[in-house]
Amino acid sequence: MFVAHGTWDIKVNNHVVIQSFAGCWNEEAAIAYIEDFRLKVAPLIGQEWAIMSLFDNWELAVPEIGKHVEEHCNWFKTNGCIKDCHVYSPCAFKEMQLEQLIPQTDDSYERQVFAKVEDAIAWLSSCGFEMDRSRIITT
Repeated sequence: MFVAHGTWDIKVNNHVVIQSFAGCWNEEAAIAYIEDFRLKVAPLIGQEWAIMSLFDNWELAVPEIGKHVEEHCNWFKTNGCIKDCHVYSPCAFKEMQLEQLIPQTDDSYERQVFAKVEDAIAWLSSCGFEMDRSRIITT
């Protein structure tokens, strides 16, 4: 096992999980992130909640994270996440990797991609997920 490469920050803001990612990720980072995520969202289990993920500082990941991300997405959908959005400046590489890994919209879950945080906040708000704007991670 290697040292985790890649960083993240996770905050729960009302019923929205706001997370930011940075660096190039290896499998160990994905595993550690998922453990951290589950601990921080535990109070939301049994309720409907949303995720806003900020990827501008993320620099892609090794293919080995795929199986972990797939299992993680199934877990959060099963445990109440009904809205999910990614925020990053247009980037073909990020789009290819992220949008292939993360589940598509279905009957009980909707995902959107935005270039600006403000647009993601507006969409989540229109879906009933208000946030304390002073607590939003922007980097």
